[in-house]
Amino acid sequence: MNSSFYDIIIVGAGASGLICALECARAGKKVLILERQPIAGRKILVSGNGRCNFTNRFVSPSKYYPSNSPLIKNTLSSFPFQKCVDYFSSLGILYVEEEQGRFFPFTGKATAITDAFKAALAETSVEIAYNQEVTRIQHASFFTVYTKATTFKAKKLVLACGSCAYPQVSGTTLGYTLAQQLGHSIISPIPSLSGWTLKENFSRLSGIRAKVKLTFQEHQTEGEIIFTNYGINGPAALNMTPILTRLLSKQALTVTINFLAQVPHVQAFLAERFRQFPFRKPKEFFAGIVHESIANLLIDFKGLRKNKPLQEQNPSTLKNAFETLEHWPITVTGLRPWNEAMVAAGGVNTREINYNTCESLLCPGLFITGELLDIDAISGGYNLHFAWASGFSAAQELVKEK
Repeated sequence: MNSSFYDIIIVGAGASGLICALECARAGKKVLILERQPIAGRKILVSGNGRCNFTNRFVSPSKYYPSNSPLIKNTLSSFPFQKCVDYFSSLGILYVEEEQGRFFPFTGKATAITDAFKAALAETSVEIAYNQEVTRIQHASFFTVYTKATTFKAKKLVLACGSCAYPQVSGTTLGYTLAQQLGHSIISPIPSLSGWTLKENFSRLSGIRAKVKLTFQEHQTEGEIIFTNYGINGPAALNMTPILTRLLSKQALTVTINFLAQVPHVQAFLAERFRQFPFRKPKEFFAGIVHESIANLLIDFKGLRKNKPLQEQNPSTLKNAFETLEHWPITVTGLRPWNEAMVAAGGVNTREINYNTCESLLCPGLFITGELLDIDAISGGYNLHFAWASGFSAAQELVKEK
């Protein structure tokens, strides 16, 4: 490994660091990546259940990213969906589009992404130093980067360290510490894209999956939820997490579940079903439209008499049961811990970052990219897309001669 002076040092071999390094090296820059892990792209390899949902057809700055930072709009504009797909195709990656606009490698394995980057980087002059944990950075006319083993120097520096989410696969607070050393403030990180803990006890439904619509105030998500012994998880819950996560530190939040989300007019549907099957007992009536265990919980929860046909039930109780099936309230008290959180909300304050280039406004020559920034999104490839886009955007500025 050549430890001389570099044009650019990138701390972190994750999504934003890899694409930034590749683009800078292709422009003739002398680049070094310092990675604290023994391999590159640890989080890429576990994303999308090991398949790597690397982008989404519906990437939009206003709809899927809860922060209103102009950095999101400008960064995504520099690397929109089609440019992302074309870029990965140019790396030799075949891809497939699945439901909800999600894109995966055709091989079905995240290694297709990391292997393509490693091959492309090997074709350039990029050096990657593994097992190099940065401990301190100094900045004067250039950057001096200290690791536990040695010291490196560069004209420009990129912090692409990621967040503290998923500590078991490289999540770390290191990036926050290094950013603070260089003058930046940190919005306290909190888990996002994580399961919900509930006030109510749904343990009798543990393991059951249901396709639902979740509603919180004016926000709605549709998809599958999975009941657990602590509450709920699953895509629909995860996709609402970015909306809830910043509010949960202040209070518990009420979300409603519509168990008949695919039915256009739920109450009219149930009323017609009642007219059709008034002689059925509750369990028989709900059979075929909701899971048996969900029906049993509803019957117990609302006090329907199990051995009486619907036409003999208390009309008010029956009406309330029907309404609950469409608007079942749950109380979200918190999110699961960091080792279950896919991403982090919080990070480097984006007000301290140039919205067009990802360069620090406080430390000239420093660029901050990816999940280290206070930007997060719903699941479905949106977080990874921002990481690629921010690394690409930074590279466009870094390769300019100054």
